[in-house]
Amino acid sequence: MSDLPTKYRFARPESKEKRDNDRLDFLYPPRMEMRNWIRSARKKADLTQEQLGEKLGVTKGNVSAWENGRHEPSYAQIQEISVVTKYPMPDSQPSIPGASTLDSKDVAVRVQEMLTETGMDGAAFADKVQIPLKRVESWLKGSAISIEDAVAIQKVYGYNSAWVLARVGEKKAAILHNDEYRPKALGKRKALAVRGMAQLGDDGFWAALEYPVGHGDGYLDWPTSDPDAYAIECSGDSMRPRIKHGEFVIIEPNHPFQPGDEVLVASKDGRVMVKELAYKAAGRYHLLSVNEAHGKVTLEESQIDHIHYVAGIAKPSMWRPE
Repeated sequence: MSDLPTKYRFARPESKEKRDNDRLDFLYPPRMEMRNWIRSARKKADLTQEQLGEKLGVTKGNVSAWENGRHEPSYAQIQEISVVTKYPMPDSQPSIPGASTLDSKDVAVRVQEMLTETGMDGAAFADKVQIPLKRVESWLKGSAISIEDAVAIQKVYGYNSAWVLARVGEKKAAILHNDEYRPKALGKRKALAVRGMAQLGDDGFWAALEYPVGHGDGYLDWPTSDPDAYAIECSGDSMRPRIKHGEFVIIEPNHPFQPGDEVLVASKDGRVMVKELAYKAAGRYHLLSVNEAHGKVTLEESQIDHIHYVAGIAKPSMWRPE
């Protein structure tokens, strides 16, 4: 490497496995390097670099740069490579042998436990979670359960998503469907300052323009017990149908959040986004897009300025001027 001319040298950080004291490190196993994945996908499809480039609308040089590790394709290009070559996405590559504790038998046992306890067959279980029946059938044969499906099962049936994935932690989430009815007080209605506008930016991110604390562009009447609650107006249609243009998201900074909740995430580089929290593991937050047109986002804890709980969505008619 030292014999190469300076312009051909590239500083590339070493990939080191990060351990997690909560035993959730299995959720982020080491993956195949991107350059190796592209080369394997191309060869699996029996394509030359030039042929793959033609199918993707790029040059042979672009493909060569990807396979040599000089550049990496965008997420959209990675998806297109997977489609063109019929090769699994990098995120679905098999994990390391050390993850053998997540054996196929244990996956099938956990799924069968859930079917027995809910009193449902595979078809009814799948229908309620809104997934294909063949996916549940594959779990019963030992196929791995995805993060998104584990979160969906937690939402519908109350099973802890970490337990669904690898029998970690309590079987049931904190809030059970058969709990005694104990409604929480919403708090008194108060005037929440609209502290900024969230507008659609590149790659599905949102850029927020915030006002000083205690001031804003008008107010919303909203029931809350959080003294620091505030509102942000949303501009654009990137989050339809969940959030429409002109609506407001109500933010409660002091409210705790958990996997499955919608949160407002502000990164230290100025990006602000509304996402669904999938899980946190090994110092990383894994976020799902409310709008499926945008992909998943993974951020290191050190990259995040703050994460605030999204308490609700308010209609434009609730706004009033100062």
